[in-house]
Amino acid sequence: MSETTRRFSLAPIQGATIMKMTSAMLADAAQVQSGKLFVLGGGFDTISVRSVPATHRSLSLAMVAEIAPEDRQRDLELAIKLVDEDGAEVGVEAKGKLRVGTPPNLPAGASSIVPIVSPFHNITFPEAKGYAFLVSLNNEELARVKFRVVLIS
Repeated sequence: MSETTRRFSLAPIQGATIMKMTSAMLADAAQVQSGKLFVLGGGFDTISVRSVPATHRSLSLAMVAEIAPEDRQRDLELAIKLVDEDGAEVGVEAKGKLRVGTPPNLPAGASSIVPIVSPFHNITFPEAKGYAFLVSLNNEELARVKFRVVLIS
């Protein structure tokens, strides 16, 4: 092997997260039932309000994650945080542990598709501006769901 030839391992780094967020959206409501994601009023990016601060009664973050075989059978720390367009935290967050098993009929080496829902109630938006839900796993950002709060007359 010449000096310019290098070998790289494609094996996962021990403890590294290989989970991917394949989709994430805001919804009026969402739930997971029998391994399926049910979304009501999803996929919007604007919340219209008459004045600020404004409190939104109910909002869900609906997500679909792809879990690599290496991420199964271990605790994964999922965190969701709401920030404004300047990156300032708004004081809304959710944290939890996720552990995915191996479905019995899954072919060896195949990833698992896992729907996830995080409902939020009575979120107060202090200003009409851009916001984002930051979704991270084991302190690594996986998704950023951006939206705006706008004033209407």
